[in-house]
Amino acid sequence: MFQKIKKHWFGIITCTIFTLYALFLMLVFFAPRVDIKERGFVFCTKQMMARFGECSQNKLFCTLKIMIQNNACDFNVVKTGFVQWLGGEQKTPWANYYFEPVLSQEPPADDEELKAYYQEHLDLFAEMEELNKSRIELEKQTQKIVDKAPSAPTEDDEITLNEEAKNEEK
Repeated sequence: MFQKIKKHWFGIITCTIFTLYALFLMLVFFAPRVDIKERGFVFCTKQMMARFGECSQNKLFCTLKIMIQNNACDFNVVKTGFVQWLGGEQKTPWANYYFEPVLSQEPPADDEELKAYYQEHLDLFAEMEELNKSRIELEKQTQKIVDKAPSAPTEDDEITLNEEAKNEEK
């Protein structure tokens, strides 16, 4: 047994590392990624997306660096949950990243402007349909105008006009 371990130690360590990393990725993959309170991995995801916009030069290495930083941030979230669980601050080690996400907030009940808007516009769906029909009509009218407009002269037209002018001079 010891001989097999001695012979294949590098493969065993490599497989163990890859297996642990795959488990970590599955843990992150199934966690909620959208939450108004930005709990768990949501902060890391938003931070990563903001950094992707900054990559303009050396995109491959920049992207790789951002992905490594995101993995470090995700690992930090897992570590924080485990430490909080050991300290008795939460019931389970995964409570800080597996949660019921809050996706939307109810509008305040005392928002008078919002109430007035809804009183004026009782059927928003019908208004949107009407706007969509108006948009389609405008597009059709614009297309008719574009089709009727004369095209800009091309190089061939200019050459023909120049030749005709020379012939008239002779």
